[in-house]
Parts: sequence; structure tokens; C-alpha cells
Amino acid sequence: MDETQAGSDSTVQTDIVERTAAGDAPLTPREAARSLADTRAKDRAGAERARDEDDNGEARDDAPGRRGAERDGGTADQESSAQADDTAPDKGPGETQAADPAQQAPSIEPPRSWTKEDKELFKGLPRATQERLAERERSRESDFLRRQNEAAEKTKGLTAKEQAAEQLRVHYEQALPVLLQALQEQQAGAFADVQSVADLDRLAREDWPRYVQWDAQQKKINAVQQQVQAALQRQAVERTQRWQTFAADEDAKFAEKASELADHDAKLKAASVAAEMLKEMGFSDAELGALWSGQRDVSLRDHRIQLLIRDGVRYREAQKAARSPQPKPVPQVQRPGPAPARNADADGRVKDLTERLNATGNVRDAAALLAARRAAQRR
Repeated sequence: MDETQAGSDSTVQTDIVERTAAGDAPLTPREAARSLADTRAKDRAGAERARDEDDNGEARDDAPGRRGAERDGGTADQESSAQADDTAPDKGPGETQAADPAQQAPSIEPPRSWTKEDKELFKGLPRATQERLAERERSRESDFLRRQNEAAEKTKGLTAKEQAAEQLRVHYEQALPVLLQALQEQQAGAFADVQSVADLDRLAREDWPRYVQWDAQQKKINAVQQQVQAALQRQAVERTQRWQTFAADEDAKFAEKASELADHDAKLKAASVAAEMLKEMGFSDAELGALWSGQRDVSLRDHRIQLLIRDGVRYREAQKAARSPQPKPVPQVQRPGPAPARNADADGRVKDLTERLNATGNVRDAAALLAARRAAQRR
């Protein structure tokens, strides 16, 4: 019994257990954690089965001795020993008593970049393993951030160099036409007598060294002309790309602010009406096409643009006036009392004209009285 217990104690006191994994590729921290957890679970299950078998065998062998010890008064000691064995935590292979306080301590937080499944697995690992894996993850993340910052700094440096190179190229291309004109003027002054192919043939026959100078000067001019043409082509391509980007951005902004033209048919109708209005302002079809495709510029000082702005201001003022509340007409307040007769005014005029006719006897007053009576009858 003592030898068996001593042998099991020597097995329990082992602190380091070497485990091997399948495959030749190196394990990542997450794979190592999973492998360790699976291995520990299997070892703990095997240890529990072995301990149950040992307990059953010892119980069968020591049954007569325990009965004698109970008669001799040793029951209390064995019960306290059994209680101590029951309260002792189970230890698997590779675990010691010193590891229990570490397991009872609160576990550290798993790395934030891990998945939910990996975080749950991380919480079930011993604290020493958690600390090791967390340290590895912190080291990896710090190294990644360092490399990212270094790449950003290099990108900034490259951007500054690219901008400087772009400025130099722009200055050089701007100086190319001036250089070409200077070379042409220099050749025209030095070889004023060479005006045709016949003059060039004569120069080649009679003055070979001077012909060589003319040829070298002409080659310089041709080289600069090619560079000017290449610069013009490149600038045209860049201008087209900038225009395409500008047009796409402006179309998107217009579609966002003019949502009533989202329908294709409504948009076509509005474009047709706008074209007719611009033609009435004085724009031609060729001008409208060039302006729409970015081939021509227009200034706000153009009288047609000023007229469009004026019409836009008037439209906005009309819209603002339509949205503002209008005062409602208030009926005229009448004095209390009976309402006047319907033809009171006409009757009063007839009465006045009658009195005037009786006093004057004038024909005009009679005609006016007659017209007043007819008007009163029609009401």
C-alpha cells in the first residue's frame, strides 16, 4: 500500500509533460491552446478511471483490517482521513498542488481579435497558459502595428518625393516650348542662307563641316519637338481623366440634390426643355456640346450666364413668396341695424335726378334721370 502510494506521488510531482502534435507544420497559438485543452481533458479522464480502479482494489484488500480497526476504536481516524481525501481536489498528470491557487485566481481577458469560440476555449485554459498566449498575441499585435507605422512613414516619404518629381516635370514641360523656340531662332540666324532643299544640297557639297553643324542643330530641334508632342499627349490624357472624374462626381451630386429627376424619362424631358431654353438665351448646338463634354470653358461674365442667374433668382423669390403665409381677406364689418335695401343707391340717385330736373328743366338732366331709372329696373 505504501509503495503504491509513493509511486503515484512521484508521478503527480512531475511539472513538465512533453506533448507531440500531428503534422510537421508549426502550431499557431490558437492551435496549441486547442491541442493542450484536448490533451488535458483526456489525461484527466484517464486519471479518474485509474483512481477509481485503485480505490476499488484497496477497498477489497483492506476490508478485514478496517473491521478490526473499527473494533479497536480507530474508526474516527479513518473517517477524518476519508473526509480529507474526499475534499482534496483531483489532480491529473502534470499537475501539482501549487497549481491550484493559480487556477482559482481570475483568468485574464482573451485577445480581442479572437473569435467567440476561441475566447471560450481560452477561458478554460490554466492561467499560465493564458498568460503565455496573451503575451504572444500582444507581441504579434505590437509587431504588426510597428510594421504598419513604418509602411505609413515610407508611404509619406514616397508621396513627398512623387510630388517633388511631379513639380520638376511640370516645370520642364513648361520650359520645352521656350527651348524649342530658342533652338529654331538660333538655327535661323546661323543658317539664314538655307531656305530650301536645294540650298541644303549645295551646303552639303560645298561646305561639309557647316552642313554637319546644321544637321546636329536640326536633330536637337527634332528631339525637343518630340518631347513637346509627348508632353502635349500626356497632358491631354490627364485632362481627359480629370474631366471624367469631375463629371462623375458632379453627376452624382446633382442626382442627390435633384431627386425628382431620378426617373430616366423625366430626366430626358428636363434635358430637352433646358436645351431649348439655352438656345433661346443664345447658345448654339455646337457650343452646348462642347460645354457639356468639357471641351470649352464658360465664364460667369458671359451675358447668357448672367441671364440664367437672373432667372434663377426670380424663380427662388417666387418659390419663397409661395411658401410664405398669405393674409386672408377679412370681410367688412357692418354696423348693427337693418340691412340697407337692395336698390337703395339707385333709388337715391333717381330721387336726386328727379329733384334736379324739376328745378332746372334741362334736357341733360332728363336723359340722366331716364338712364338712372332703367339701371334701377335692371337690378
